[in-house]
Amino acid sequence: MQDNKFSLNLVVEKKEEMIYFSQLDTLLVLTRALRRANLPNYFTKGFRPRIKISFQGALKLGKAGKIPATFYFNKKIPPDEVIQKLNPQLPKGLRVTQPFSKTLAIDNTK
Repeated sequence: MQDNKFSLNLVVEKKEEMIYFSQLDTLLVLTRALRRANLPNYFTKGFRPRIKISFQGALKLGKAGKIPATFYFNKKIPPDEVIQKLNPQLPKGLRVTQPFSKTLAIDNTK
């Protein structure tokens, strides 16, 4: 059995009440929202499978900002569809916004 894994790079924006959530709590909120959005999520292998999400950094507790994240899916899905289905499932202060390329994110840090 071979699973397909497709990655999608999106920006997660934290503000308002969500700035008091730690990175692990934010991951838990995103995981629950992905399940409710009925997206073709990719699950890790092992004894306790979980939805695969990778953050490229973390925000300090109490700071608003944007976090580049990579979401993994079982099939190719357009970024607009993910954003449209995921944002209504997220709490106030947490939004998934525009896609980005990894080279663009690196160029912006210079």
